[in-house]
Amino acid sequence: MRTRHTGFSLVELMIALLLASITAVVVLQVLTSYQARKTSTVGRNDAQISAAVGLYALEKELRMAGAGLTIPNGLLCAAGANIAYGGTATSDGEPLLPLRIIDGGAGPDTIEIIRSNSDFGAAPTRLIQTMASPTGTLGVDSMAGLSSGDMIMVGASDGSKICTLMQLSQAPTANGSGWTLTHASTGSDYNPADPTGAFTNAISYDVRDKVVNLGRLGIRRYGVICSDGAAPAATNICDLGSFDALATPAPAMADIASIAPQVIELQAQYGVAPAGNQKVSAWVDATGATWAAPSVVNQRRIKAVRIAIIARGARQGAAVAPAKLRLWEADADMGSAAVDRTLSADERRFRYQVLNVVVPLVNIIWAGI
Repeated sequence: MRTRHTGFSLVELMIALLLASITAVVVLQVLTSYQARKTSTVGRNDAQISAAVGLYALEKELRMAGAGLTIPNGLLCAAGANIAYGGTATSDGEPLLPLRIIDGGAGPDTIEIIRSNSDFGAAPTRLIQTMASPTGTLGVDSMAGLSSGDMIMVGASDGSKICTLMQLSQAPTANGSGWTLTHASTGSDYNPADPTGAFTNAISYDVRDKVVNLGRLGIRRYGVICSDGAAPAATNICDLGSFDALATPAPAMADIASIAPQVIELQAQYGVAPAGNQKVSAWVDATGATWAAPSVVNQRRIKAVRIAIIARGARQGAAVAPAKLRLWEADADMGSAAVDRTLSADERRFRYQVLNVVVPLVNIIWAGI
């Protein structure tokens, strides 16, 4: 008896292939849509997180500007400061701002902050001996938490003398009546071998002058640094970072302490008040004859700073961002215009987050300046 073998006909196979193809197309479309939504969501979340972290860290530093450098009647270094690096003066008695905005022109701004990050910064020690010379040791009445390598700012208790930034070359040593602070030039880039040659007015400080423990922070700058050293663009990677203002005025990305990734914009303005007033009445850019390098009188008018940052998320397939991002709205009462960041066609393929904040300079306000 013959056994018959059965199977699928050609028509059945064609129908099965058609159904499988339709199913594959539908599944592929669902997966593509899901991936696009995922990419968009992740890009937006990345931008939001980066912007929030960057703004929080920067705001915290701004609030600390000037810590340890105020005295009851103003700023310790109101007369200016002598600051050197590598034997060359970077500030020859020039005004020292607790916070300084360096305008970036068409690019991001940079913010320079000087403050103490030491637990003893708010309790300076005092000289109990007159310095023999600008390179002489300092005899003080307490250790003030100082250790080898710490930065110190020395000035008059009433702010009448030019301050000098120094670095301890060894730990404080007891001298019977107090402590001796040594700031030798050997092994330190911040102590010139010949202060009288580096500065127009090299100062020898006297009894009762102050020594502020700045810790290891020194003078820091905060700005946007990109992987290729150029301005932020769609083709490079940029971070919000901090760096030593004296040692590396133009650092590479590897030289900074990264605060937040993919930050492409930082803009800042001074909040200034009329002379003798504490209420901010105008927002001004750090430009022009008045605010690019504020005089001592105008320094006292700076009561706050406002900053805006833009963080970038993952790249999208199509343009998803507007042609311009608004950093600040116009404020007629404060005399300020709206500020926008224009995006190129390629930059519009990224997700962005814009955040801004107003930060009062509390150490300045509390000092009654």
